[in-house]
Amino acid sequence: MATEKQLIEAAQQDKTAFVALYDANFEKIFKYVVSRVYNQHDAQDITSETFMTALEKMDDYEYTGKPFSAWLYRIAINKMNDYFRSNQKAQKTAIKQIHNNETKAESADASMKEQEEQIEFTENLSSLHLALEKLKDEEKHIITLKYFENLSYKEIAEVLNITTTNVGVKLNRAVARLQQMCNY
Repeated sequence: MATEKQLIEAAQQDKTAFVALYDANFEKIFKYVVSRVYNQHDAQDITSETFMTALEKMDDYEYTGKPFSAWLYRIAINKMNDYFRSNQKAQKTAIKQIHNNETKAESADASMKEQEEQIEFTENLSSLHLALEKLKDEEKHIITLKYFENLSYKEIAEVLNITTTNVGVKLNRAVARLQQMCNY
């Protein structure tokens, strides 16, 4: 099995070799994008644009020992920022979609207590998602990468091009802001 460095070198010499990097990283990049965009179609478009940009800029990529996915996450973040800047309606749609998905009632035969618990859980989750959308972009990315993508501080630092200490500080501040907004 080829190492990531070997795959990168092969892709820089022959664009068809990029398929191996695409296959190794597509799922996690798509999962990350869809967790922020909440629209499957737009997430597919943004993910495709991410990989197209990576393919176009492969010759400029310098292997530094950091995971190739860190570079892809950075490109995806830039593509999502462009998407939200150019499409304010998309942000509102994403928030409405979260709310609609989370407010569907439990089945009719569920007990009243279960329904009440589900409603409370849904309201809390909805509040959390709405509060998350009010955070600064970098804070949203840090929280999403840590708690939804389960990346380590080191991996987040590589994606966002900041120190691991800075990741910890920014993550703590973002979580504190979320708690304050959600009254926890």
